[in-house]
Amino acid sequence: MKKILVVMIAAIVFSVSCGDDKKETGDTGNTGNTGDTGDTGDTGDTGDTGDTGDTGDTGNTGNTGDTGDTGNTGNTGNTGNTGNTGDSGNTGNTGDTVAECTNGEKQIGTTLCGEANKGKLYQKCENEKWVDTQECILCNPGSYPNVCGHYAQKMWFTAASKVATINMAEAWTRTYFHIVQEQDEDKVFIKAKICSIKIDNSASSILKLNMLQSFADALPLLPKESFLVDNGNGTFGFTQDVSWEIRSVDPACYGDNPGGYELPEKETDACVQDWDNDTIPGLKVVATGTMSGDVHIVEKSSSKFENGWFATDGQTAGGNVIWTDEQNVVKTNNSLLKSGAQNSMKVTSEHFSGPANFFEQFKIPEGSDCAYVVFYSASIFNPDPINIDD
Repeated sequence: MKKILVVMIAAIVFSVSCGDDKKETGDTGNTGNTGDTGDTGDTGDTGDTGDTGDTGDTGNTGNTGDTGDTGNTGNTGNTGNTGNTGDSGNTGNTGDTVAECTNGEKQIGTTLCGEANKGKLYQKCENEKWVDTQECILCNPGSYPNVCGHYAQKMWFTAASKVATINMAEAWTRTYFHIVQEQDEDKVFIKAKICSIKIDNSASSILKLNMLQSFADALPLLPKESFLVDNGNGTFGFTQDVSWEIRSVDPACYGDNPGGYELPEKETDACVQDWDNDTIPGLKVVATGTMSGDVHIVEKSSSKFENGWFATDGQTAGGNVIWTDEQNVVKTNNSLLKSGAQNSMKVTSEHFSGPANFFEQFKIPEGSDCAYVVFYSASIFNPDPINIDD
C-alpha cells in the first residue's frame, strides 16, 4: 500500500511540474487546457488570485482619499466668511449715533463741586451729549433719599372766612409752587416760587375773591428749611417748621421777626410796597358778588408740615399742613371791604372727606419752571378734592 501511495504522489507531482513547463512554452500551454484534469490547474486560476493583487487596485480606493477632495468642502469654511456677518456687529456702531439726551435738557451730574465737595455740577445737553456746566447745586444725600433738584408742589387749604362781620361759606385755596431743593444729608434747603393761587368760595353769593396772576407773579422766592427723618423702618419723614411769609411789605420792616410783625393798615405807611406794579401800594385782589370791588392788601401767612413723608426714591412727598393767614386792606373802592377777610383753618371739610389741609410734591425735570408746573398740573398732581376750575 505504501508503494502504491508513493507512486501516485509521484505521478501527481510529475504532472503538475509538466503542466508548468507547458504553460511556460506558451500556446502549447493550451494543451494544458486539455489538462482539464488539471482542473487542479484551475487552482492555477488561484493564480488569478494574483488578480486579487488587482485588489491592490482597491488601493485605488485609496483614491477615495481623493474623496478627501471633499475636504474641499472645507472651502465651505469660506462660509466662515459669513463670519463677516460679524461685521453686522458694526451695527453696534449705530450705538455711537444714539443720542444721550435731547438738546437743552438739564440734569444733576456726578462732578463734585462746592464747599467740601458736597455739591454736584449741573449738566446740560449739547449736541445730544451731556456736558458739565459751572452751576453747582448742594447735593449730598449721604444715607438719606436723594431729594436734590426740581419739584412741583401743591398746597390745599380749607378755610372758614368772615368778611365785614359776615360769616362766609367754606372756601378753598390751591397754590402751585415750583421748588428747587438742595440737600446736605438730612437737611433740605428750599427755594419756593409761587406759580399760581386759586381761591374758590363760590358757595357764597355775597363775596367771591379772584386772585389775579399778577398777584402770584409779584411774590418773591421763599427760602425754607426742612428735614428728613429716618423712621428706622425703611421710611422717611419730612418735616418743616413754621415758615412765615410777609407780602407787599418791605422786609427791612420786620427783619428776623416776621411772626411778631404787626401789619400796616394804611397805604401811606412807608413799609407798604407796590409789588404788583399797578401804581397802588399793596397787592390787588378783585371781589365779585353782592360785595364787589377792588382791594389792595398786605398779608402775613405761615405754614408748617405735619405728618410729612418723603419716598425712598426721592420722587414724591406729602403730608398735612398747619397754616395761618392775616390780611389788612390798605386801599379799596368799596368801604364795606375795608375790614378785609378773616380766614381760619378748618380741620375737616363739610364737602369732602380726607385731609382738609395738605401738600403733595412730585419730581419734575431739571430746569423746569412755573410755566411747566402750571401747564402740566393736571398730570403732575392728584385730582383736587373739590373741582375749583369750572
